[in-house]
Amino acid sequence: MRHSLYWDDFERRAEETVQALRHETRPTVRRIAVFVTDRCSFRCSYCNYEIRNQDMTEEEFDSIVQQYGDGAIIHITGGEPSVVRWLYPYLRAHGDKCRFHLNTNAFVAPPSESIQRLKVSLDSYDREYWNALVGVNAFDRVVQNIKDAIPHTVVSITYTMSHENMREIPEFIRFVNREFPGLYATFFSVYKGDNKRFVITPDDAELFFNEIKPQMEELLDAESAALLNETVDEKFRIMQDVRFPGNDKGVCYLSLSERVFAAGGQCSACSHLWRDGVNNEPGSKFEQCTYGCNQRLAAFNKLVEQRLLA
Repeated sequence: MRHSLYWDDFERRAEETVQALRHETRPTVRRIAVFVTDRCSFRCSYCNYEIRNQDMTEEEFDSIVQQYGDGAIIHITGGEPSVVRWLYPYLRAHGDKCRFHLNTNAFVAPPSESIQRLKVSLDSYDREYWNALVGVNAFDRVVQNIKDAIPHTVVSITYTMSHENMREIPEFIRFVNREFPGLYATFFSVYKGDNKRFVITPDDAELFFNEIKPQMEELLDAESAALLNETVDEKFRIMQDVRFPGNDKGVCYLSLSERVFAAGGQCSACSHLWRDGVNNEPGSKFEQCTYGCNQRLAAFNKLVEQRLLA
């Protein structure tokens, strides 16, 4: 299995999971997703995230770090984490002792020297369009903060593909290649929602695979191209309400070594399911698993199952 920083050493986690299950114990938790808030400093037109104005307290966050910080990656997300005033000072104070990863819109300069991985959302190279999309005059500031972070940590950009911005993807990649030397990867996610302005249509899917994706593969670096082919591997993957029954079989071994903590105090075992409104136990699968997992996640479960049967 190809090693990638993006996927947090799945080979190691697979072997740990197999050994634990053979000895009838639980695998060591290796990744914690912490939703520190559901608030955000942007007002993105495509956002369908429910805001309850909930923030995790510093004491709650610290208890998670104390329990899991020695062996697990602490992946911090939201909402927008930078709106939580205690967070960045905490990361600066403890970054030398823990592996913190951070998802942010980078409107506020992140504590790059205190985190091991940074992922920033950016959905256009067009300043005016993007400022209008997010409802804040933020483009130049975010671009500069990305540039400033690259020398200090592993930086990735996430671009949410939609009906509205799909055709500009090749030009966006050229912009990224020009403006962000040293960037680790560009990751392309797919809009999930029912706003007709953004929903990807069957015609969009045809255009993407026939014209846009071949251009992307020529322009992207090797890591970004590999991630693209793992997450957007067939036309149905980028369309709404498509199911992949093969993902719905057996146990989710991956979730045995993951935990999710939310600002409201809930604990779950899969960040993808959590975003779909499912609070699940480790190992459980749900209907949403038939469309939420990409190739790499599904391959992890198959690998563990094969080794258990060997």
